Amino acid sequence: MVIRRGGNGPGGRRRCGAGLSGDERAASAVEFALVAPALVLLLLGILEFGLLMAAQVTLSNAVAETARYGITGRTEPEREREEVIRDLVEESAAGLFDSSLLEFESLVYPDFSSVGRPEPFDDDNGNGIRDPGESYQDLNGNGQWDEDMGVPGAGGPDEVVLYRVRYPWRLLLPVFRPFFPPDGELDIEASVAVRNEPFPSE
Repeated sequence: MVIRRGGNGPGGRRRCGAGLSGDERAASAVEFALVAPALVLLLLGILEFGLLMAAQVTLSNAVAETARYGITGRTEPEREREEVIRDLVEESAAGLFDSSLLEFESLVYPDFSSVGRPEPFDDDNGNGIRDPGESYQDLNGNGQWDEDMGVPGAGGPDEVVLYRVRYPWRLLLPVFRPFFPPDGELDIEASVAVRNEPFPSE
């Protein structure tokens, strides 16, 4: 009588090796299924962050281009200088932005140290804030005290002008919007302060 022991022969070893190979493939498939969602989320995050950085760079470049034009004092026939500057911002930011949502302002100051500072006031009670009734200097001439003394406009020769643009950037991918309430929006901003050239005043 012949007793065949398949586990000791070449065929038995092949069958055992095939079983191990199948187990490895199954384990790899399970590992990939566990890792794939995190990997996809990471790639989507890189894409979203890249778009946000592109938007910020575009906005900064738009403000810089606008400032370079504004300091020259150039004007166009039958158009206000401020209107031309605003249109230049929208043209420079075209592509990534909805121009109707762009918030642009240009504020004029006597010098760089005044940029963003409030109008001077008499702090009678010493609490560091202006309370009703405390006297102040109405530097921008609008009849009220302002936390920013800047005067809207493009400025005259040698005046300092702050150009500032804001935009409510809405995240492209819905998966990230819940992390930025209320509607997945981030306010991005770019600004630059420059001194106008000594161009001839009108």
